[in-house]
Amino acid sequence: MIKNYLTTALRFLKRNKLFAGINIMGLSLALAASFIILLYVINELSYNTCFKNRKQIYRVLNYNSDVKVMDEGAPYVLTKHLIDDFPQVKYVAPTRLISGFSVKVNEDYIPVDRVVGTNSDIFKVFDIDVRGQQANILYEPNSIVLSKELAQKLFPDKDPIGQELIAQIDEKDEVLVVKGVFDAIPVNSTFQADCFIHSNWTLQQINSRIKERDAETDWRSMYYQTWVLLDKNTNGDSLDEQFRSLEKEVFSDNEKYEFSLQCLSDVYFGSQEINSGLPQGNLKNIKIFSAIALLVILIAALNYIILSTAVSTGRSKEIGIRKTNGAGAKSIRRQLLNESVILSVLVLPVALFLAWMGKPYAEELFQTKLLILRSNIAIYVSIYVVLTLLIGVVSGLYTSSYLSKLNVIRILNNSVRSGKRKSRVRSALIVAQLVIFCIFVSSTLIIYSQYKYVLEKDPGYYNKDVLFINMGANSQSSKAFINNIKAYPDVLAAGGAIDALPMTTFWPYPMEMPGDKSKKIPIELLAVDYNFVEAMGIQIIDGRDFSQELGDDENSYVLNENAVKALELTDPVGKKIDVVDGTVIGVARNFNLHSLHSEIPPLLMIASDDYVMQVAVHYQAGTLQNVLPLIKSEWQKIIPDAPMNYKTMDEFLKEVYTEEKNLSVIVSVSAFFALLIASFGLFGLTLFIMKSQTKEIGIRKVCGSSGKAIVLSFLSQNFIMVIVATLLSIAPTIFVMNKWLSNFAFKTGISWWVFVITFVFASIVALSTVLFHSYRASRINPVEALRYE
Repeated sequence: MIKNYLTTALRFLKRNKLFAGINIMGLSLALAASFIILLYVINELSYNTCFKNRKQIYRVLNYNSDVKVMDEGAPYVLTKHLIDDFPQVKYVAPTRLISGFSVKVNEDYIPVDRVVGTNSDIFKVFDIDVRGQQANILYEPNSIVLSKELAQKLFPDKDPIGQELIAQIDEKDEVLVVKGVFDAIPVNSTFQADCFIHSNWTLQQINSRIKERDAETDWRSMYYQTWVLLDKNTNGDSLDEQFRSLEKEVFSDNEKYEFSLQCLSDVYFGSQEINSGLPQGNLKNIKIFSAIALLVILIAALNYIILSTAVSTGRSKEIGIRKTNGAGAKSIRRQLLNESVILSVLVLPVALFLAWMGKPYAEELFQTKLLILRSNIAIYVSIYVVLTLLIGVVSGLYTSSYLSKLNVIRILNNSVRSGKRKSRVRSALIVAQLVIFCIFVSSTLIIYSQYKYVLEKDPGYYNKDVLFINMGANSQSSKAFINNIKAYPDVLAAGGAIDALPMTTFWPYPMEMPGDKSKKIPIELLAVDYNFVEAMGIQIIDGRDFSQELGDDENSYVLNENAVKALELTDPVGKKIDVVDGTVIGVARNFNLHSLHSEIPPLLMIASDDYVMQVAVHYQAGTLQNVLPLIKSEWQKIIPDAPMNYKTMDEFLKEVYTEEKNLSVIVSVSAFFALLIASFGLFGLTLFIMKSQTKEIGIRKVCGSSGKAIVLSFLSQNFIMVIVATLLSIAPTIFVMNKWLSNFAFKTGISWWVFVITFVFASIVALSTVLFHSYRASRINPVEALRYE
C-alpha cells in the first residue's frame, strides 16, 4: 500500500515539477531553521539532566533581608551542622573555586581554571564516575582528583593515579598526589570542574585575604557553594523549620540571614534573582525561540496548503475516475493525506543537510556551541521526526478533505472551478503568511532600536574612548601601572575600581538609617581608587571627589542622588553615616551602575587601592591605536609574566547587551526565512492563477483591456492583502514587544514608523514577486489565449 502511495505521489510530483519544487524548498528551509532553533532549545532545557539523582540534589541559598538579596554563598561551618543535625541530608559538599592555580609541567606552569576545593562527598552528591580510591578520596590535604582530559595532558604516558605533581597556589609551590581520575562532566551541567582538591586550600586562601575572621568557623563568611543530597522522599522546603531554628542559634537578632534550598533541576533557569557565578539560562528566550520555530513551520504549512489547493484541479479527473471505479471518499482522503506525509518525509534529509550546513553560522548567532549531545539523541530524533510528520499531516488535511468530497458528475463534465470561496481561502492563507512576516520585521526593528538605544544612551559617565584593563590577580600593581600610563599625553585620565561600568556584579550593603538604627536601607557599594571618578567622567554635584592631596579619604564616602534620597539626608556633605563611622564628602549625579535592565540603585562609593580589579583609561578620541602599544609596554614592565586582557568601552557594552543583539539577528534571519517561504507561495500561486485565467485574460484583451490594466489588477489584489496583513500584525507585535521591553528599566518606545517601514518592505516583496508573472500575462497573444485549455 505504501509503495502504491509513493508511486502515485511521485507521479503527481513529476507532472507538477515547479509546484513540487517550490513546496520542497519551502518545507526544507522551514524545517532546517526549526531544527537549528530546536537543537538550541533542547540543549538548554536538558541542563543538569545528566545527573541521575538530580531531583535529590539541592544547593543552599542565603537570603539577606536587610539588602533583599538572594545569594548562593553559605558559610563553611554550615556543612558540619547539616551532617549532624539534619537527618534528611545524606551527603554535603561545600565547594569553592581556587584562584591562581597552576601546575608545573617540565619547567613551565600551566594555569588550570576550574579548580574546586571540596570534600570527598562531592562524588556522592553528583554521580561523577571516578577511577581510583573510592572512599574518602579527598581525605588527605594534599589529595587531588583530575579530570581525564587534564590527566592526559599532565601524564600522557603514565597511569596518573599515585603520581605527584607540583602545583602553584597563591604563588607558592605545593606537592599534591593524584588520588583519582574522573570522567568529563557533561557540558549541559551547571556544575563544572577540571580537578578537585581538599577544601583546606580554599580556607587558607580566604583567611590570608580576610584576616579579621576565621572562614572555617565564622557564620558570616559566606564564601561557599554548598551542595546537599537529600533522601528520596524529602523535599527541600521541609527543612525550612530546621533552618529557622539554626539561624536563631547562630545569628543575633539584628542579623537577617535566612537559609533555604534550591533543587538542581531549578538552578539553570531559576537563578536570575540569585547572586550566582554559575551559568544561567533564560526561559524567556527559550519561549521566544520556540515561538519563532513554530511560526516558521506554520508559514511552511500554509505555503503547502496554498500551492496544493491551487493545483488540486489538476487531480480532479483522476479522482473522478477513481470514484467511478468504486473508490470511497475515505480511501481518497487517506491516499492524499499519505502523499502529503510522504512528501514531508522526503524533505527531511534535505532539511537535515541544510541545518548541518547552517549550524556554524547559527553558533555565532546564539554565541554558543550547538553540540549534538549523546544523551539527547533520542529526543532530537523523536522531535524532528514527529515535527516532520505533523507538518505532512496538518498540511495535507485541508487538501485531502476538499478533493475527496468532489462530485463525480461535475468532475467528468469539467465543471470544477476554483471559485470565489476557494480563492478567498487561499487569500486568507497568504494574508496569514504575510502577518507572520510583518510581525518578524516589526519585531526586528523594535529590538534593534532598543539595542541602539542602550548603546547610545548617556549612562552618566563616559561611554566612548574608554579602555578597561583587567588586573586579575595583579591588583597590588595597579597603582604603579596607573601612574605610569597617566604620563602619556593622549591619556586624559586613568583610575581603577573593583569592576568596570556598567557593573555585572552586585555588592549590596544594609546601611542603618541616620537617626533610626532599627531601620536599614539596602545600598550598593562600589570600591574605587582616587582617580576613577575623574577617569569615568562621573559628575560630582555637591562636595568633592576623592583626593589624596587633601588628606586620607579612606573613611570618606561619595553617595549618589538616590542614596541621599533613600537615607533622607539634607545637606549630606559632612554627615556621618554607618560605614565604619565614615563621612560623606560628596554627592555624585545618578548614573547607570548596572545595565539598563536595572533601575539606578542607591550607591555608596568608597576609596581604596586594595580592590582595583579593573583599570579604566580615558584616552583622546581617535588615538587608541597609538595609546594601546604604550599601555602594553608599561604592562610588560610592571607585570611581565601575565598577558594583558583589555576591552574598549564599545566592546564591553556590546558584550553586556549581546543577548539583545543576538535576538535581533535571530529574528531578522527568521524574517528572511518567512519572506523566502511566503515569496515561494506567492510566486507559485500567481503562476497558477495566470495559467487558470489565460482564457479570461485573452477575452479581456479582445474586449479592449490594456496590458497595464491587467498588470494593475494582479498587483492591486496583492496590495490589498499586504495592507490587511500589516494592520493585523500591529496588535500582536505591540503586545509581544511590550512584554519584551518590560525587561528594561530604561527603554525606547514603539514608534509608528516601525509599521510604516514594515508595510513598505512587505509591499515591495509581495508586489515584486507577482510582477514577473503579471507582466507575462499582460503580453499574452489573445488568439493563443482563447485556444488555451
